[in-house]
Amino acid sequence: MVLNLISNVMFFVSGYVLHYFLGNSMPPAAYGVVGTIITVLDFEYMFVSNGARQSLASQISRHKYDIGDVIGKTLLFQLLVIAVFFSVNFFGAPLFGIVLNDESLDFYFRVAAFLVIANGLQVILLGINDGLQRFGTSALLSTFYPIAKLGVIPLIIFVFADDPVLGVEIGFLLAVALTILLGCVILAVNYAPLKVHRPQKVPFGEVAHHTLSFSFFFIMVSLVLSVDTLIVKAVVEPAAMAGYYTGAMNFGKIAYYLLQAFSTVILPVVAKLVAEGSLDRALERIRELLLLVFVFILPIPVVISASSGSLLLAFYSEGFTVAAPTLSCLALSNFFMGMTVILNMVLNSYGSSRFSDALSIVSLVVVVPVFILSAKFGGIVAIAVASVTCTFITMLVSFVRAYRKVGAVITRTAWLVLGSNIALWLAVWFGFRFFSTSNLLVLGLVYAVVYVGYIGVLMAAKVVSISSLKKLGA
Repeated sequence: MVLNLISNVMFFVSGYVLHYFLGNSMPPAAYGVVGTIITVLDFEYMFVSNGARQSLASQISRHKYDIGDVIGKTLLFQLLVIAVFFSVNFFGAPLFGIVLNDESLDFYFRVAAFLVIANGLQVILLGINDGLQRFGTSALLSTFYPIAKLGVIPLIIFVFADDPVLGVEIGFLLAVALTILLGCVILAVNYAPLKVHRPQKVPFGEVAHHTLSFSFFFIMVSLVLSVDTLIVKAVVEPAAMAGYYTGAMNFGKIAYYLLQAFSTVILPVVAKLVAEGSLDRALERIRELLLLVFVFILPIPVVISASSGSLLLAFYSEGFTVAAPTLSCLALSNFFMGMTVILNMVLNSYGSSRFSDALSIVSLVVVVPVFILSAKFGGIVAIAVASVTCTFITMLVSFVRAYRKVGAVITRTAWLVLGSNIALWLAVWFGFRFFSTSNLLVLGLVYAVVYVGYIGVLMAAKVVSISSLKKLGA
């Protein structure tokens, strides 16, 4: 659990270090190009990462099929998926330039096509380690990769000063290559489990079904969280707005990254209890998880949302404060989407995935046209408002379904904590009307004081206590 949390935290911490450098060393328009490339890749990674990794891990850990056969067929299907998205990026690069209103994207999308290959192969290694129950190795690789990505900074300074966008792509490629090399070395040191043979072979159709079914829901999540950046790039003028929106999105995603880490670590416990028939204990764990999220995670996007202008000023520059209302919405939007993921993972633990599939289909149909119209007529603020509205609705619908399927997942204490977060937003918003700083260290200190003070108030009011927190950690 600790290693997994460390790897997720390192992922977004190193990401913010990188974006701090990029946002302050590149023109907003060029920064917007980087944001566009990363957004498209993030969406494509949903096809080549989550499904393959989870399918491979589950098939290996069940010890039903021959390990070599499972790895071979999963790799074959993964290569087919990779080939599709490589072709989309490489041969469809001119179309991206036309749709996104920037001809300079052609070359960068062709380079990005090779990133799809590298990342698609990297997740195969992660899936193998997960299936062999080598979670420490998976966490090590997941921690090493974001640290290696920081190599982008010296590359841009010393090699690609005239083309920083290409420097970002080459840096990412080198980071993935080094991670794959490290993973292969670790796997080669102890490859004995891979030599175990079983007579039964896994059907290729089963591999394809498992891979695609898990990916589908996360494709919807990625679309809601990422397509807005592409739409801004395509329809909002001037081009600098894409850079400002990218800056806002980077901080907006903090809550989602944290919630993703918690759901990955804790929710398997729920699935195990449901499988054992311990439904009361499963409901208790779900309630504890949600209380933990509301106490420790929700205050982070709340504070960011209420102080968005000061954060953008301190991290980037005064020009980025035009995106302050956008960040206020996106910080909450990403939290709502993270909660949607947690709730749907819980629901899937209780049986059929039909609700998640239906939610995904409706979201895919509704979100894109709503975002396009919002950006076209209202710019980056309107599309952020559309985003927070859509994610709130998906979260609310998921909560209703959870209440009907699982039971009362939110306790009275959790409702009190939700109310306290609303009060926290108002207090921080009011406080930052009188206080502003362009010093990032000072702002970070203020955030730390506010966060610790908020937790202290909850404990003083006996909304939460040390004993209850110990229970959550048990």
